[in-house]
Amino acid sequence: MNHYWTIIFLFLSSSIAVIIFLIIKNRLLSFIMRKNLFSINYSGRQVVNCAGLLIFLPIFLVSLLVFLIQPNLSQLIFVLMIPLLTFTGLFDDILGDSSTKGLLGHASALRKGEFSTGFLKALLAGVLGLLLAWANYKNLLIMIIDIFLFSLSVNTINLLDLRPSRAIKGFGLLLIIIATIAHFIKLHFILPTIIVLLLYIRGELDEVYMLGDTGANLLGGILGFYGVMVLHPIAKGILLILLFSMHLLSEFVSISKLIERTPWLYRLDMLGRERKRSY
Repeated sequence: MNHYWTIIFLFLSSSIAVIIFLIIKNRLLSFIMRKNLFSINYSGRQVVNCAGLLIFLPIFLVSLLVFLIQPNLSQLIFVLMIPLLTFTGLFDDILGDSSTKGLLGHASALRKGEFSTGFLKALLAGVLGLLLAWANYKNLLIMIIDIFLFSLSVNTINLLDLRPSRAIKGFGLLLIIIATIAHFIKLHFILPTIIVLLLYIRGELDEVYMLGDTGANLLGGILGFYGVMVLHPIAKGILLILLFSMHLLSEFVSISKLIERTPWLYRLDMLGRERKRSY
């Protein structure tokens, strides 16, 4: 596909995603509210949970359309990944135990013989990471890096989803870094998501709704998928170390307090939000 047709293709796929989002937004929010899927956020305000479904439908339908136009194994995995991660996150939003937190917390629950929705999410991320790494197999070392890079990416956005829009900003920042390093190739995997998020984010900034694990899982999967698909091995290794360090740090330090104590991160975190500190 030449540059001219690539631009047209990106424009049409993003436009379709926008149209779908605008059509379903109010209807889907009403449906979620009728099902009483609310949560109390960090500031004590009741907000609509599982709003990641607003992102899921446009992205899934557009990705399915892209696969039908350009069928290939990577696009098939992308299409399958979207509902699997979204509905595993939805399952966690509805039935998850909020008292079990962090990788160590879920590992402890597993050792005690207790069921953990976090373990289910980690298992699915590992299987999808294995499938994606196998589809892009180059050698065993890169395959192992790809598996862990994808798996940690899925949970990274969950780690950030503690304040309005933080997960989206973190996703956007990491995505820009990855896309820049990769010279903006394979944008059809991410551009519709970026456009839909620009429409979605205002409601989250206003604390009307929140992604929940439903949306955080999905965004983490898209981030990991794109990183595996476009980065060179050295860049993958550096990103993997960064994500692993972030997970390790989160087990011992509050991410929210760390962000508040880092001026540029705090300014980014508060961008578009009501300026109040309730950490």
